[in-house]
Amino acid sequence: MIRDSRKSAKTILRKAVSFHGHLGPFLVLGIRMGVIARSFLKPKNQNDLKAVLEAKLTPPVSCVADGVQVASGCTLGRGTIQLSEVSDRILARFQAHNGACTIRVKSHVLDELLEGTSKASDDGIRRMADDMMTRSDAELFDIVPTL
Repeated sequence: MIRDSRKSAKTILRKAVSFHGHLGPFLVLGIRMGVIARSFLKPKNQNDLKAVLEAKLTPPVSCVADGVQVASGCTLGRGTIQLSEVSDRILARFQAHNGACTIRVKSHVLDELLEGTSKASDDGIRRMADDMMTRSDAELFDIVPTL
């Protein structure tokens, strides 16, 4: 059973902002994706969980990668995350000893953020991040677990 990621994401947020350098909605999406994956797959150690992230690899969309790294523990340095350039979606496939799950940002959420971030002030970006933190997992993601 996957618990809602909002509460756990809030505890990770400060660390992720420190790592990334600022708060933004794509960072929050990445945090929530990593929290969902850890909650569902319950990796047995830091090298058990692996991720493949498909997204546009330029800001602001690429900011999702930092959120995924901080929240999931999958890192580029350890080789437990791979990034794949895809321009039309944000999707992460996570795998651990006991199964896998795919987490995809819903297309209307991605469209909303792309439109909003192109016009938003710094305060607007923070408000969008706060909004991504308060929405339910079901509102933001399609989650497909496989065991």
